[in-house]
Amino acid sequence: MWRAGFGARPDEIAKWTDAGKDATLGWLLNGGGGPELVGPAPRTQEGPLDPVNEWGHDGLWWLDRMVRSQRPLVEKMTLFWHDHFATRDQETPLMLAQNRKLRKHALGNFKTLTREITTDNAMGLFLSLFESTKWAPNENYARELMELFCLGKGYTEKDVREAARALTGFQAKWGDGGFRGARYNRQFHDTGAKKILGKRGKHDWRDVIDIVLAHRNHAPFLIGKLWAFFVTEPLDASTKARLVRIYRSKKYAIKPVVAEILGHPKLYANLDRPDMVKSPLVFLAGTLRTTGIGVERSSWTWLLDGMGQMPFRPPSVAGWEWGPAWLSTNTMKNRFMAVTYLFNDDGPLSVPDGSTPIDISPEDAVTRAWAAVGQPWMSEATRAALVQMASTAFSDLRPTDRRRQQRADMRDRALRHLLLSGPDAHLH
Repeated sequence: MWRAGFGARPDEIAKWTDAGKDATLGWLLNGGGGPELVGPAPRTQEGPLDPVNEWGHDGLWWLDRMVRSQRPLVEKMTLFWHDHFATRDQETPLMLAQNRKLRKHALGNFKTLTREITTDNAMGLFLSLFESTKWAPNENYARELMELFCLGKGYTEKDVREAARALTGFQAKWGDGGFRGARYNRQFHDTGAKKILGKRGKHDWRDVIDIVLAHRNHAPFLIGKLWAFFVTEPLDASTKARLVRIYRSKKYAIKPVVAEILGHPKLYANLDRPDMVKSPLVFLAGTLRTTGIGVERSSWTWLLDGMGQMPFRPPSVAGWEWGPAWLSTNTMKNRFMAVTYLFNDDGPLSVPDGSTPIDISPEDAVTRAWAAVGQPWMSEATRAALVQMASTAFSDLRPTDRRRQQRADMRDRALRHLLLSGPDAHLH
């Protein structure tokens, strides 16, 4: 549930544990009917979200989808494609439209998705495709289509130049209100012969996509990226070959490949010691989802920025750097602070004064705190460390000291916080 989504509440874990692995994967891959989102719509202290007009509310809108979605794998794949086809610095309505496009095709067909992205308004403006004409072909999109989106390697500078010629013809329309959309204008397109990756012809933008995806490097390149998104174990040659065969035989279908990856034994190899670092969005959305807390504050925007992953604002066209790179002294401070915000108000994680039993064992104190924060995964080393900490809570107080109740409440708050902010909480 963490690798293919954003964690799960204890009742969801119990449900899918009883249902079994196959049923769980079936639900993740195909959905179970019913609404896409469950629970009340988000509302911050200032009022309802306004993703188009309020700064940062676009990110809160998407964070809310991650928290309330009943299609968590679709939402997780939308995040994958947002990083893969990284776009930034465009008007919010254009970015939201692109996001809906990525979600629509998240588990669909990669060729269809690539065509949709090639004609996408946010992408066309970001990589100057809408400024590329037969008189002055712009190479930005052609280069990234090969280097970042489809191939990785196996192309030459001449291939980029020729593909840029084939991609000419898109023309932005501007009005008093700014950008008004784009259209394909044949008069702006270079109709001459081009040679792209060894294929000669009077290619246009559709031909470029067909040629690039048919290249021998495409399938292994995309398979490698999908595998690394879900599994930290190295991709062995036989598994890679099988996934490539599935992808090619299904004519660029994404879902069969993801299904194979999610069912692979290597994904389940280290259940007792998970080693994939949660990205900031996965960490925060998962914490909210597993604890049953909605998106109720606008401060998540700047906290995500401080953690290093603000939605709709990747650092460059190359996207974010994943894995241990997410963890630094500054980003960890912001992760810790984000958990602190969950305890600021009288919400479900708060510990009212006088509410904690005093005469319970350190072991029971840890178990009680663990249950209160959604029963997150906890290693044996962490459990032992928390029990040891809990055992010292009253070491400087007499049995009759009135401060024991206050100390018990403080212990409970500390245990709850550390279960959500300690080392285990950042891995899945």
